[in-house]
Amino acid sequence: MIIKTACHKGRLVLKFTPEQGDPVSHHKFSNSYKKSKKVSMTSMQCEIHLPSDWTITSVHPDLFALAMLATIYPFAGKTIRLPFGISQYFHDQVFKITKKKILPIDKKLSRRKATTNAVPALTFSGGIDSTAAVALLPDKTHLLYFDRLVPKGTKTLLNQEAAYYACKQMKKLGKAVHNIKTDLQYLRKPVGFSTFLTDAVPALLLADYHGYDALANGQTLDLGYRIGHLGYEDCRETELAKPWHPLLQAVDMPYTLPTIGLSEVVTTNIVRQSPYAEFAQACSRGKIKKPCMNCYKCFRKSLLEKVMTNSPINDKYLDELFQIKDVKRVLATKHLHYGNVITYITSHYHGKHPEMLALKKKTRGDRLDVSWMNKWYPDAEEFLAPKYRDEVKKRIFKYVKPMNQKDIQTMKKSFSKEYFQK
Repeated sequence: MIIKTACHKGRLVLKFTPEQGDPVSHHKFSNSYKKSKKVSMTSMQCEIHLPSDWTITSVHPDLFALAMLATIYPFAGKTIRLPFGISQYFHDQVFKITKKKILPIDKKLSRRKATTNAVPALTFSGGIDSTAAVALLPDKTHLLYFDRLVPKGTKTLLNQEAAYYACKQMKKLGKAVHNIKTDLQYLRKPVGFSTFLTDAVPALLLADYHGYDALANGQTLDLGYRIGHLGYEDCRETELAKPWHPLLQAVDMPYTLPTIGLSEVVTTNIVRQSPYAEFAQACSRGKIKKPCMNCYKCFRKSLLEKVMTNSPINDKYLDELFQIKDVKRVLATKHLHYGNVITYITSHYHGKHPEMLALKKKTRGDRLDVSWMNKWYPDAEEFLAPKYRDEVKKRIFKYVKPMNQKDIQTMKKSFSKEYFQK
């Protein structure tokens, strides 16, 4: 893959030219609907709107190279060609981990090192989980919102009003917030992130401009350790961390994932107790303080909110939720996406709604111990950069206790690969 750049007043344009051997498409498994779908790179150009005085020299070439990997990784073959050289160190690390070569190499270039006064960067969505991350990270953390540039004439369910509102409120509270407009998601069809690191591309490109030495997001235990859809697996071996965890370390911007050891149950509770509860909103389709209530995420998050606040779940409300088309599609699958969260919800349901009772039985909410979902998984400590580890753990322990060995065994056994393969 050949990559060319143009930059004028901070507007970075990236142009991609596939070479022979570059895969233009691949199949990706949908965790929600349990079907594989074809994903293709259909656009060969995208743009990212950075600060007006940002230039290509504002970022270390190794950071830029990692940003490009995060953008086109599944569509790139054995070689990625940039318009400038990267360090020998980063080239070697990339090849060792991915078997891909990034060229050219600048023999005189030293590897990227963050400054001593650098701060963490958080990919912020305005949702519940990334807002919980704000509460757990150092106050000096910068929040970067991936502001979607929707091509003209493109139909979309996306509504960024609530996210913009959350960013605005965070700024009022003194947070450093950066809205970075980009159409990166539209490089592929169906629209979406090509990798787990794509939403961090703005943070990588601004890492030297603002000074970042750690990368955070709001990914939770449910997805990070796959207990919510495929069965427990060491996070280091999942798409979230592999190959990104070691490559981020190679550019001195390691993962610092405050919520990766916490379930959605805990992140919901953290936000409820934080100064951010008034504006955090999981739904990216609804309006400000008005979720769309027409998707599986709204189904899951709204029921969880009711459980966490001990609010009544009446039959009329459930009738409406179970009529949602997207919910019907997900519930029709054998093992539900974020099924552990549904187990937690149904374990706290004591009504008589027939569909809810059937869901309770299906997700084993009538018999599983779910208390571990109210705690922190201590193995997640490895995804907290040493510089920030103690502070983040101290903040976590304000809300929850760590799991003990019995909790960990229950989690791994209840949501094992063997269970999901039945």
